[in-house]
Amino acid sequence: MRLRLPKNNYSQLFLELGLVWLFLFLCRVIFLVKNQIFFPDFGIYEYMVGSWFDLITIALFFFPYILLCTVPVSEIFNKYRQVIASIVYIPSVVIVFFFNTWDIAYFSFTRKRISYDYFKFIVSENEASMLVGDFIAEFWWLVIIFLFMVSSLFVLHFKLKKLENNFKSWQPWLKFLTAVCVFVVLGRGGFQLRPVGVLEATNYCSLENAPAVLNSAFTVLKTYTNEGVEGKRYFSKSELNSIFNPIQQSNPQNLLPDNTNVVFVLFESFGSMYVGPNNKESFTPFLDSVLTKSMYFEYGVSNSRTSMDALPAVVSSIPSWMNESFILSSYSMNQFEGLPSILKRQGYSSAFFHSSTNGSMRFDAFSAAAGFDQYFGRSEYPVKNHYDGSWGIPDHYFLPWSIDKINKMKKPFFSMIFTISSHHPYDIPKDYINKVKKGPDAICKSISYADFAFNEFWEKVQKQDWYENTLFVFCADHVGPTSRSNRSSLEWSFKIPIAYFHPRVELPCVQERRATQQIDIMPTILDLLNIKTSYFSMGASYFSKYRLPKIVYNQENLIVLNPEKKTLIWNDQMRKKWNSSELQTIRKLKAIHQHYTQSLIKNKMKP
Repeated sequence: MRLRLPKNNYSQLFLELGLVWLFLFLCRVIFLVKNQIFFPDFGIYEYMVGSWFDLITIALFFFPYILLCTVPVSEIFNKYRQVIASIVYIPSVVIVFFFNTWDIAYFSFTRKRISYDYFKFIVSENEASMLVGDFIAEFWWLVIIFLFMVSSLFVLHFKLKKLENNFKSWQPWLKFLTAVCVFVVLGRGGFQLRPVGVLEATNYCSLENAPAVLNSAFTVLKTYTNEGVEGKRYFSKSELNSIFNPIQQSNPQNLLPDNTNVVFVLFESFGSMYVGPNNKESFTPFLDSVLTKSMYFEYGVSNSRTSMDALPAVVSSIPSWMNESFILSSYSMNQFEGLPSILKRQGYSSAFFHSSTNGSMRFDAFSAAAGFDQYFGRSEYPVKNHYDGSWGIPDHYFLPWSIDKINKMKKPFFSMIFTISSHHPYDIPKDYINKVKKGPDAICKSISYADFAFNEFWEKVQKQDWYENTLFVFCADHVGPTSRSNRSSLEWSFKIPIAYFHPRVELPCVQERRATQQIDIMPTILDLLNIKTSYFSMGASYFSKYRLPKIVYNQENLIVLNPEKKTLIWNDQMRKKWNSSELQTIRKLKAIHQHYTQSLIKNKMKP
């Protein structure tokens, strides 16, 4: 039995776009099956809301195609209609389903839908393109799903022939104008004042379910036009600064000797679910042994979703509370100071170590802007065949080599080492395959390997003459993926270890349940180094009078994490009754948010 295809252009269009809608629904089903631990209460209502966002996506991406299919044309132009329509239709299909199938796997790494800044990263980085190849090799079944969907749509498309509409009659024009109006309203998401954006998903469901209600083509399109943050004004200037002022003064603690060196180790993807002396499921026994001797924050908060977010947060106390990383944004050209710049005025030399290909994630450019004197990456590493073929030089090679370079630095020094081996694709050097501890997630074995590498690094560090006069800082850049339902909550999505260690000085014990965050690190280091200076920071030192909320950003919401209170989710479009404690927190949150947006826009990020 042969399938009878419709003879009417509108019926043909309905059939094509209906199949697109069906496949988007199928993408959501597969997305939820793959990531079900993050959405335990996703139900029929959420599916309906998701289908509504899919319709909006179709109206936005296929609007030019809809115009071509429905506009009344003459017989002469109709000959070219099919060709032009195909030129418009094919890339629309590829783009929509590429992002939605890709995010089925990628979501577990960031726990948010892909945005335009990540797409820019993929197309602008040679190394990222190599990682895409590894990603596709691992998730080959998604390639099959993608090819099935787009090929099915292409087959149907080329079987349909766009027919001539009598452009001299008023009836086709009336149908055309009606179709245009319908799809314009649909693309806006309704008749409301402003078109529907990413944030509106939380009007219909919980923040936790919002990523599954949205679809990735929609989030990429909606973040494409983001030219920056919107300046907020909740308070007058005098009232604002009485609540919070990012221009702060350090508070020297006189705990450490003057001119103490600093070695900052930033661990790739070391979320608290894998790390910690009180964690029975830890994969880092050696690091844990060092943390027990440290000023260790069990409740550390990552202000970052990605590595690109993390570096400005820990080095310059600048979070990425927007839809793109600070490094990729137009604000990266603002005048700001990093910890290396401040320390340079005190006679410190500085170096940044990251064994990935130079230029990866623009770390070399950012480190220079932040004031680092030297950058050591894959290009500077002497043994080229140690390259792992996808990401960089494995940690057990690069970390000990970094010590040799640190030995040549003028004292006092500030050195930052960013590990890489616990990054996807989680390659393990063959000499360590039988040593590592495996766990429920692929990342577990690579974190175990990174702990072995850190052990070798630490053994060599302890033999250096500068070891006993050095403050060591340990922190993760962000949380890695997990398949464990008891580690999939919003809180665990941002929980990381943060610690400070000195070999000869016992640093203060952290108050029980006291939280800290990445943007608190720079101010805390300055206080520990006894440096008297003013600086710009969106966080606050552990020793500061400020008790600021620990803030993360997700899908245009600001989220306050607190070990003693319920997680607070806020945006300035919310209409909700808050209790008195929440209102106090929101008042601080508004002041911080106002300073953040205005500092970025007005380029006022220095004292």
